[in-house]
Amino acid sequence: GWFGALEEGEQVLAPLRSFGSPLADLVGPLPYCQLQTMLDAAAPFGLPRYWKSGYFKALPDDLLDSIIAHAIAKTSPFSVIIFFHMHGAATQVPTTATAFGHREDQWDFDIIAQWTDPATANEHITWARNFWQAVAPFSTGVYVNHLDADDQAARVQSAYGVNYEHLAAVKRVYDPTNFFRLNHNIAPSA
Repeated sequence: GWFGALEEGEQVLAPLRSFGSPLADLVGPLPYCQLQTMLDAAAPFGLPRYWKSGYFKALPDDLLDSIIAHAIAKTSPFSVIIFFHMHGAATQVPTTATAFGHREDQWDFDIIAQWTDPATANEHITWARNFWQAVAPFSTGVYVNHLDADDQAARVQSAYGVNYEHLAAVKRVYDPTNFFRLNHNIAPSA
């Protein structure tokens, strides 16, 4: 998506639009509320799902080759792979200005296994885990809301990067008993 002046967006898209004759051009202005529902059809209510996610600062050929190989092997037609390019205004905020510190120009990459038959859950979860294991060495962190229930404390720390220790100190002051812990938890520092 392009967030900014329409004229600037058209300039950015010009090379893509002049590349050749597309079968369809569905690129155009979209109200923000409509954008927020864009993936709803791909993730209908009630589907079981399992996520793995991470940030990539670059997309080298060996990473893309691995992504393509695992995408071809997906075990469910409902499973999706998503890239979000993080750049622009989000990268202009200082790393330590907010709890969210991953403010580099990078790609947020999501592997989302989804399926309909509960008896096949292990097959789809295994696909996502194997996929993640293959691409994890390229990852430089993760968005905390994209962690799944089995992600360990080290992944939570990587979600906050250099800000983790400060957040643990804040947690010690405001929640020393760790009452608010039913999440991807930042434990109070000692």
